[in-house]
Amino acid sequence: MKNKNIFFFGFVSVLVLVLLNIGLIKLYDYYVYRSLNQMVYVLETNYPDLSTELMESLMSEEEAVNVLSKYGLDVDTLKHLNFYQDFRLKIVFLVTFSFLLNLIFFFLVQIQRNKKIKKEIGIINQYLQDILSDHYELNIAQYNEDELSVLKNDIYKVTIKLKELSAYEQKEQQFLMNTLEDISHQLKTPLTALMITNDILANNELSEDEKKEFLAKQEKELEKMEWLITTLLKLRKLDSGTVKFKYEKILSETLLDEALESLQVILELKHVRVMKKHLDFYLFVDVSWMREALTNILKNACEHVGDGGEITITGDDNPLYKSIEIKDNGIGIKKSDIKNIFKRFYSTSSSKNSMGIGLNMAKIIIEKHNGKIEVDSEVGKYTTFKIIFMKKNC
Repeated sequence: MKNKNIFFFGFVSVLVLVLLNIGLIKLYDYYVYRSLNQMVYVLETNYPDLSTELMESLMSEEEAVNVLSKYGLDVDTLKHLNFYQDFRLKIVFLVTFSFLLNLIFFFLVQIQRNKKIKKEIGIINQYLQDILSDHYELNIAQYNEDELSVLKNDIYKVTIKLKELSAYEQKEQQFLMNTLEDISHQLKTPLTALMITNDILANNELSEDEKKEFLAKQEKELEKMEWLITTLLKLRKLDSGTVKFKYEKILSETLLDEALESLQVILELKHVRVMKKHLDFYLFVDVSWMREALTNILKNACEHVGDGGEITITGDDNPLYKSIEIKDNGIGIKKSDIKNIFKRFYSTSSSKNSMGIGLNMAKIIIEKHNGKIEVDSEVGKYTTFKIIFMKKNC
């Protein structure tokens, strides 16, 4: 295809050059013949006053009589005059030289442009090879407006997108790896307990009461595993951003009552008293997810308060914000642990049975509602969780 283009361009160039020369010579012949004819006509008709009339006649647009024909001169015979023939050759040479000079300049420009294009394509090709090798650090973006610059800018934009996707994928892989490690670690304890109790139950010498006791332990471990898996699935939805919150207006006291409902058994077993105050204001939240967050915070309070302890839930609706404060008179949290209690799978020394994901989920849910959660505690005295929603967000 390339050779055909060169041949076609060469043929057109030669054709243009020939036609240009022929046209110029024809025009020149006619012009010279007409000029000579005019001069002879002037000499014949104005010879007495040649010095004064010659210029006037030459400047006149009056068509001269064809007097050269009397001397056997016409357009064709004029070509045979030596001086005229030489001049005609000079015209052809000058036109041809000028044309070829421009043609050579054009070819040089094209060759230079092709070299530049080839070089740029080589850079783009190498850049694409680097991208295939997961190297995204090079920058080939340019601010020119030619075709290759536009292409390079587009490739650079795609590279930035690929880099972001690669970083996200690596982050996701690392998160998945860490999550699987945490899950395996969290499941290891209940699975071990199940295996031990199962071996014990295989012993036919156990009494019926002993069997019931071990079966109850197995049921408890299975419930822990089920809760862990369910909670992790919920966390995964929150992390991936696929959760679409359905906001609705609900009375804060009603929301707390629904959260406490699932904890009634443990509250009654530990004889924990719950007191509620100033919860007569409304919140605009996703009820199911916010109930989940509050349940986890209340569950944490139940686990750390002693038998016969107290949990106080206090609301506050002021011009700046709305808040819910959950305070227990339990064992408290060490200052060194407070900064870590919202980390996933983190458990304090005083909560060995906790899996360390309830508070993490609560924090994520609250923050996704544009709220924040604060903790204050003193070891041996109390722990307070305060949930705050600014008025502009709720």
